[in-house]
Formats: sequence, C-alpha cells, structure tokens
Amino acid sequence: MATKPDRRRKAVTTRAMPTRERIKDVAGELYVLRGHDGFSFGDVADTIGTTRANIHHHFGNKRQLMSELIDGFVADAGLRIRRIWVGTPGSFADRLEANVADLRRFHDHFNPRPGDRNVWSPLSRIRLDLPVLDRLGIRALERIDRLYDDCIRRAVREAIAAGEFAPETSVDDVAQLVRFALLSCAPMTQDGGGFEEIERLFTSLERTLLSAWGGRARRARRGGARAAKG
Repeated sequence: MATKPDRRRKAVTTRAMPTRERIKDVAGELYVLRGHDGFSFGDVADTIGTTRANIHHHFGNKRQLMSELIDGFVADAGLRIRRIWVGTPGSFADRLEANVADLRRFHDHFNPRPGDRNVWSPLSRIRLDLPVLDRLGIRALERIDRLYDDCIRRAVREAIAAGEFAPETSVDDVAQLVRFALLSCAPMTQDGGGFEEIERLFTSLERTLLSAWGGRARRARRGGARAAKG
C-alpha cells in the first residue's frame, strides 16, 4: 500500500514556492505514489493548506493539471537523460552507473523505509495509467523512449570510437538492451522490495556487454592468450 506523504514536511519544503508551483509539486508526489484516481484536488489542498477553489483557479480541472504534470515529468527526465548520456564526460560504464544511481534517488525518495514497495518512477506511473491518460500518456512515453534510444546510441558510438567497445559492436543491440533494462527498473523493485537487485542486474549487464563487445581490453586478452599458446 502506498505510504501517505508527510504533510507537515511537505508544507515546510514548499512554503517558499509560488502557490502554483506548490500545487504542482505536491500533486506530482501524490500522483507518483497513488496514481491518477488515487488523489484529488482536496488531497492537494489539504497538504499545502489552501482550498480546492484555489487549485481550480490555477489549473481548471484535473486533466489540465495532469497535462502540466506529465510535461514536467518528461522535461525533467529529458534533462537527466541528456546530462547522463551525452552531457558528461566519462566511459560508457560510468554513464550506465550514473543512470542507475539517478534512478536510485527516485526509489529512495518514494520508499524511505526498508521493504517499501511504492511506485517511484513518474514514467512507470504514467505507463500504469495509460487507460485513463490515453494519448497524453502515450505521447510522453514515446518521447522518452526515443530520447533514451538516441542518447544511448550516441554513447555507444563514442565508446566504440574511444576503444571501450570493439568496432564490430552492434549499436542497435547495446542500445536496446540498456534502454529496456533502464525502463523496466520500477516494476522489478516492487517485486523485490528494494533497489539492490537492480544494482546487481546492471553490474551483470555491464559485464555481459564488455564480455561480448569489449574493445582494447578484450583484444589484449585475446592477444595474450594467443601468445601463451604459441
């Protein structure tokens, strides 16, 4: 069962925000935890200490609020994906580990106690709510899927150029494996009740990718083995 957000803590952390941003901030947290049908304007109003009429004044209806929340989720995810995969120098392994660490921060925020099994990914929550959100949610997920694919492909090509992956590395295969694994993290943590299994999964994935397509280190190992046989 989803935990209830700490209203006193939330009131303190959002007090300095303009009212409209406070509403979006609290509504975003409630949405990720509870889903589209699990929170109301009244819940948001009670959490930040305002009225439902004030929320209607800023957002009109729930569909408008959801549209802005989803736009914000997509924009935030896009910034983080670009920063991790193309905006920060580092090896492919470094970028993969950075993405896992970024997802862990979301998990720990929405699952503060050991054994919590709350939904923690905004994208995963959108996916669960597609019957309600329809095209609004579908377009958001498609945008993030394309962005992940483009950024990871670019990172794979850079890793090939740097010698981390061999020239014959399949950009398609690596990008698809990594993208699908990253987008599947949220439901896996609900099965296991923790993020540690996800970290082990990506350690295994990293080893598998390097074993299959490792660049200079792989060629050096092969050369050493041939020399030993000779």
